[in-house]
Amino acid sequence: MKRALILAFAALSYFGVNAQSEEFPLFFSQYGMNGTAAYIGKAGAIGALGGDIMAAQYNPAGLGLYRSSEISFSFGIDAASSKTTWNNLSAKDNHPTFNYGNIGMVLDFNNGKSPFRHVQVSFGVNRLMNFNNRTKVYRNGLSSSFVWDNVEQQLINDYANNPNGIFKDDWYQSYVIDFDTTNGQNSISSIFDGGNGDTYSQIRTFRESGSLDEFSMSLSTNYENWLYLGMTMGIPFGDYTCKTTLTEVIDQTGDSYTYSQEQRLSATGINLKLGAIVRPTQWLRLGAAIHTPTWYNVTDDYYRNVTFVKSAGGWFPTFEYYMQSPWRFMGSAAIILGSSKTLVQGTISADYEYADYSFMSYSIDDSPMLENSLNNNIENMFGGASTLRIGGELRYSNLRARVGYANFGNPFKGEDINTSASEYITCGIGFRGKIFSFDLAYAYGTTNNRNVYSYDVYDINADRWYGDDNPAKSDRKHSLIQATFAIRF
Repeated sequence: MKRALILAFAALSYFGVNAQSEEFPLFFSQYGMNGTAAYIGKAGAIGALGGDIMAAQYNPAGLGLYRSSEISFSFGIDAASSKTTWNNLSAKDNHPTFNYGNIGMVLDFNNGKSPFRHVQVSFGVNRLMNFNNRTKVYRNGLSSSFVWDNVEQQLINDYANNPNGIFKDDWYQSYVIDFDTTNGQNSISSIFDGGNGDTYSQIRTFRESGSLDEFSMSLSTNYENWLYLGMTMGIPFGDYTCKTTLTEVIDQTGDSYTYSQEQRLSATGINLKLGAIVRPTQWLRLGAAIHTPTWYNVTDDYYRNVTFVKSAGGWFPTFEYYMQSPWRFMGSAAIILGSSKTLVQGTISADYEYADYSFMSYSIDDSPMLENSLNNNIENMFGGASTLRIGGELRYSNLRARVGYANFGNPFKGEDINTSASEYITCGIGFRGKIFSFDLAYAYGTTNNRNVYSYDVYDINADRWYGDDNPAKSDRKHSLIQATFAIRF
């Protein structure tokens, strides 16, 4: 099943009302490379290591390794770039932004001689995903236009059911589309319908912005210094905005129009995370965690506008619905090198994570048929995906050096649908004093050969939409520089 709903607005037809996408739940179900600099430097492989406030988001048992209270704050610069290629025609774009990582506090309580040696309470706001990106797609020498493939064909099909609807349509009001009622013809036409053997050039831009953050409240404990348990209640909140602009030009005459769309999603949810770490020997730690689905309440606002002879369009009524993310399962292991008595110590750690994205779903009270259609498409489009994180840290006195590698698996069922797999290489350094610590990290990520469908095409004979068989290919690169300041007390 090849879908064009792959890059946010890429598949939206000129009919944008209630334009929910199968990918919207995915935006709020994946985690990116973000958080504290120590976490990023090890590529997130802290599931069995703990001792980092980011453990609240992955394996909350890792908070049980704290022996003092701590306040930390992380921030940096996030630079996303893309290169999109269609028939050897390339377009590049860069989009650097300020990046918020996290702010949080861990309160440690020493229980003295109790077998539960320490209990920790933690609060924090961590950024799970940064959506900022900009992509351009150039296409030229096209024998058929967006107006003909998408707009006219749909209007012709819908005219029989609603003859007067065309006069309210943005394409008609902007004069891109003409409706001839003389002599009873009732025909739809446009200078962009290719009737003169014209060819077309298009440029389409996708500007994505927003983030997914989570407020977490965690409780953890340490039992006899060999078993660590933790739980986190998470309240994720995020917004995703995608602004798209399609400008289409007739090569022979230079006539052009611009079609703009904007969709704003705002989501708030709740989830629960449970984790455990065991230390069978001084040099080995094993961890496991499970995350429930996140249940989101979503508000969805949509805007469209067509500009030609005049401008026509506006905002549609707000649409509300619910989304659910998949269950998430994690296993981890860490090897501890050296001890507090040796001059040099270190750690080697690895995390494995699995989520089946076909279990994402919509709940739309006002439109059960739309809900059923979207959920069936999600089940057909998405499958299980694995994430692997590997990290290492070398410690010498108060200094730290870190490296890591992460591979985020493709949640789509096949690359014929799309690919969203990505890789990260990370490194970092740090200083840890008795009260104050500072860490700095760099992460470089790539996502290659992602399909970018410019738009769906409407088949009037079959009364259905289908994706372009020649989508553009997009390579994304992501660089993050992050700093963390922490104070212990």
